[in-house]
Amino acid sequence: MPDIPFHSLRPAFGALGAGLAVIALAGGCGDDSPGSGLPAVDGAVSPKLELRATEMQYDPDAIAVDAGNVEVVLHNNGAVLHDLRIEDQPFVIEAGPGTTATSQVTLEAGRYELFCSIPGHREAGMTGVLEVR
Repeated sequence: MPDIPFHSLRPAFGALGAGLAVIALAGGCGDDSPGSGLPAVDGAVSPKLELRATEMQYDPDAIAVDAGNVEVVLHNNGAVLHDLRIEDQPFVIEAGPGTTATSQVTLEAGRYELFCSIPGHREAGMTGVLEVR
């Protein structure tokens, strides 16, 4: 192996060090709260998580509530069964056509994706964002 003077390796080590510093900073600057990659919800905090479900959408599709014990109300104004799930939470509520279902869930601050788990509904866009403040 040929002798390479150390001073000729210095630029390579400098670039390597700068790259590692960028990786370390990027890893340490993220928000670790649930759903930190979801968009923020504009508007006031609602007293409960209340949604109307119709074919392939929730209304509203973005809502904010206070952290802690949250009342959930799902009105199914559609013609088929819909449910409401909260990403990464052991929670589901479902309502048949023309019915309303209520439940409770305890949530920590963060953002959560809401979705309908009836086959094909989530893929068709039946999703939303819940911001817990």
